[in-house]
Amino acid sequence: MGNAVAHADPGTHDEDRVVRLRLAITEDHTLLIDVQDPLPAFPNFEQASAGELGRGLWEVGRLGGALSWHLCERGGKAVRARMMPGLVPA
Repeated sequence: MGNAVAHADPGTHDEDRVVRLRLAITEDHTLLIDVQDPLPAFPNFEQASAGELGRGLWEVGRLGGALSWHLCERGGKAVRARMMPGLVPA
């Protein structure tokens, strides 16, 4: 969420700068964490996930989260962390 707030400013200061957080638990007890921002691209997703551009997404992966991102129907993108139930690595 912090990354979206810090990096997803489309250059305006109106409703287009909305960042959304969605949490959901699926029937198989998987936690889905979606962070949506107004920018339709994530050009450095692989580097960010690998910890080469900060540690936030890398830390989610280290804790067992499967990371992905996709374009949203109404514009912008969503970054998703899929956290499976079980033990968290130390």
